[in-house]
Amino acid sequence: MGLTVETPAAVVAALARAHDVALTAYTLREGGIRDALVAAAARGAHVRVRLERDPLDDAAGTLHHANDATIAALRAAGADAAETRPGEPTLHLKAAVIDGVGWLADRNWAGEGPERILRDTDADDVAAMASAVAGGPGSDGHLATTKAGALRLEADVIAHAGEAPLLVESESFGNGTVYDALLQRAEAGLPTRLIVAGREVAESPGGHEGKQLARLAALGVAVRVGDPARGDLDEKLAVSARDAWVGSANATYARSDFGAQRDWGLATRVPAVADDLRAAFERNWAVARPLDGSNERAT
Repeated sequence: MGLTVETPAAVVAALARAHDVALTAYTLREGGIRDALVAAAARGAHVRVRLERDPLDDAAGTLHHANDATIAALRAAGADAAETRPGEPTLHLKAAVIDGVGWLADRNWAGEGPERILRDTDADDVAAMASAVAGGPGSDGHLATTKAGALRLEADVIAHAGEAPLLVESESFGNGTVYDALLQRAEAGLPTRLIVAGREVAESPGGHEGKQLARLAALGVAVRVGDPARGDLDEKLAVSARDAWVGSANATYARSDFGAQRDWGLATRVPAVADDLRAAFERNWAVARPLDGSNERAT
């Protein structure tokens, strides 16, 4: 697999010389990548962008306004830019195909902060991404572009971690295949550390998320949460001694319409990617705080 960890600057550079671009995101705000898309369209490149029509948890309309402004700017430059159509699955997929090379982002092409961007030249992966960004199905043995498929790949990494230490992080957490895999591992007494964004836990005190995290902690999983006052933690990853998973899909419920959500998750054994994920997890672990009631027996 031709998979490397890149920076937003690498995406901007690819867009600066691009002839054909197809990109999706949940929301796309002002910034370097949006500017590069506008510039590519203005100089005559074929640029197609799709954004989510109805971002959730947006009472103030901030995300809707950002998407509307981006679409207007892209159209003015000559791009084919639009929101998803009513009835389509929620678009949480942050993917792009630029002149036959695939790119995946775990945030919304933010261009700043701890965004992880992967450049992928594997032919099967690129074909799957091209289908997905065009609105169709797209997957292969190690890349999925629906939430249900992405989380199945993550659960497989967890299930096959064995006795080696396992590191898992998710922005949101809830009932589903990842929780089931972690619960089975916890019941077997296998060493596991888990990080979840602090705001997600705080928003539902005593809710399902807190109860599930507490159950894992009681079984020996070391659970920590981010601090919203310090920027919080939004990574989505799982890494063991051999296998790694990274994506934009949160470890929450993924059945029915939720499972059909357009998202991504990729399983890999590329050492550089796994090392990047381990380093990110350890950075986040160092600034996260223990979940109330977690005894952090696992290491």
